[in-house]
Amino acid sequence: MERVQFQQEQMLAELKDLVDKEIFTPAETKAIMKKRTLFETALVRRVAKKADFLRYAAYEMGLEQLRRKRVQRLKIATGPATVSDYALVRRQFNIFEHALRRFKSDVALWIQYIELAKREGAHTLAGRVVARAIQMHPNVPGLYVLAANHELVGGSPSSARTLLQRGLRLCGDSVEDAGGMSWDLWRPRARNARTRIMWTKTAWRQKVRRRGRRSWRAALLRR
Repeated sequence: MERVQFQQEQMLAELKDLVDKEIFTPAETKAIMKKRTLFETALVRRVAKKADFLRYAAYEMGLEQLRRKRVQRLKIATGPATVSDYALVRRQFNIFEHALRRFKSDVALWIQYIELAKREGAHTLAGRVVARAIQMHPNVPGLYVLAANHELVGGSPSSARTLLQRGLRLCGDSVEDAGGMSWDLWRPRARNARTRIMWTKTAWRQKVRRRGRRSWRAALLRR
């Protein structure tokens, strides 16, 4: 229970800041503290479930959406960032980090974390997480799509091409990932049109090379 107490202490400055800015009332922050304590208690159980982490993350996402709406509605002036401006998003990241320490083999969890980081504009974090995910799951096609998209958005088409080549080389065209999705099914999920074009060209080149190698081997065998 020491972790729960530590987390409670970490919340105090953030919740006080939310009250000081009049974004949440004292009663609301008290309810937030109570709800978070329940989530944290569930996570320190000997057998914490993936659903416990996802429910906690979803709760924090909802809080952050509400905070942003109220900031906009109340027309709170933007100034130097204070703890409540980033604490809720940082807590979401921490929840996923904690979850992945327990469920490293869960590809869907990695992808959810990557998408969250991208959605929140944490592009450096997204790059680090997708690299860790590929290191842990080198045979999952979808991770190479996400990594290539990330590199293209960051202005590195050569790195994106290298990632796709590596993915096609390691996974092959017909290998399915942990979610049962093959390269062909992942292709339309590439969010960037340039990634789709690059994907098609890269896959075509690799197929041509493989066919060439097979023809060369067949010619040798016929001699």
